[in-house]
Amino acid sequence: MTQTNNINEIELLDKTAILKISKQFRVEKKGPDTLKVFLSKSDYPTLGINLDCFDNPKLNTTNLINNFLRDNLKINNQIIRNNNVFKLNYEVKIENERLMIWKVLHYLKPRSFRLLRFSLTWPDNTEAEKIVSPILVKIPFIIDEVKFSLSKTLYDSIASLEYNLDNAKLVEKKLWGIFKFKMPQKWTLEHKDEEGFAKVYMNSTKSFQFLIERFSINFNNAIEDPDKSVEKLIEEITREVLISDAKLKKTENNNYLFYFLASENDIEKNRSIIQNKIWYRIKVLEKKIEIVSAIFELSSKHELENNLYVEKLDQIIQASEFLD
Repeated sequence: MTQTNNINEIELLDKTAILKISKQFRVEKKGPDTLKVFLSKSDYPTLGINLDCFDNPKLNTTNLINNFLRDNLKINNQIIRNNNVFKLNYEVKIENERLMIWKVLHYLKPRSFRLLRFSLTWPDNTEAEKIVSPILVKIPFIIDEVKFSLSKTLYDSIASLEYNLDNAKLVEKKLWGIFKFKMPQKWTLEHKDEEGFAKVYMNSTKSFQFLIERFSINFNNAIEDPDKSVEKLIEEITREVLISDAKLKKTENNNYLFYFLASENDIEKNRSIIQNKIWYRIKVLEKKIEIVSAIFELSSKHELENNLYVEKLDQIIQASEFLD
C-alpha cells in the first residue's frame, strides 16, 4: 500500500489491479486478492473487494462477456464498456437483506481476464437505508479509479495453468503390466520396462516432474489380515519422515490409497525444508503386496502453482488402477 496526498494506492495480486481509496476510509487487506473497506466511522457496513484472475479462450465476444457478467440472470442494467474494461452493477434482495454488487472485468487479450468484484450488504429496513444511502454514492468513485496491469502477471499465468490443467486431454498409460493411469497428453512419460521407476515431466521446460516407482513385498504365508498388513507397511515407510495431512482410503478388492505431505531438510540445495506430496497405491494379494508410489516435489516458490499441480495429480492417482 502506497500513499499519495489523501489517497492510498492498494495493490491486489502483485499489481494485477491497483485501487485508489481515500485515506478517510479504513482498509484491511484479507489476502493478496481481498480487501475490506470501512466506509463510515461506525465501521458498518463494509465494502468487500475481491480480484480473480481466470483464463477462458471461449469468452471471446461482447455478448458472451456480457452474459458472463450477468451470471445469466435477468439483469436489465446496462453494461458500460471502455475499451477492454466492462462494468456492471446490480442489486439482489436476499430474504431480509439487500446486496449491491459491482463488477469490473478487464479483458487482456487473447484469453486472460481479471474480475474485480465489489459487494455491500445491509438489512432491508429504513434505519439501515439511511446509513447506506450516502455510502452508495462514494463507491463509484473508487471503482472509476481502478487501474489494471496492461501486461500479463504471474497470477494471469497461474490462471492459464489452471485452465490448461482443467481442460487437458487425458491419455492412458500402462506401467510394468500391473498399473494404469491417465495423464494430460502434453505431459511426457519417460520409462523403460526393465526399470522400476518412471518419470513424468509436466511442462515443456521439465521444471515440474513427478517420479513413479514400483516395488513389492513377498510373504511366505497367505496374508490373513490385509488391513493390518497395510498399517504395518505405512508405519515402516513413514518411520523417519515428518508427515502431515495423511489420509488412507480403501476400495474394493483390497486396494488402498495412502497419501501425505512429507517435509525434510535439504542441505544440498541450500534450502532449509523441501516438501513432497507422496501417494502410495497399494494392492494386497494372497502372498504379496504390490506398491506403486508417486512423488511430487513442491518446487515452485508460489503456493498456488504447487497446489494446482497437486490437485491435478491427486485426481490422476485417485483414478489410477492396478490391472487384474
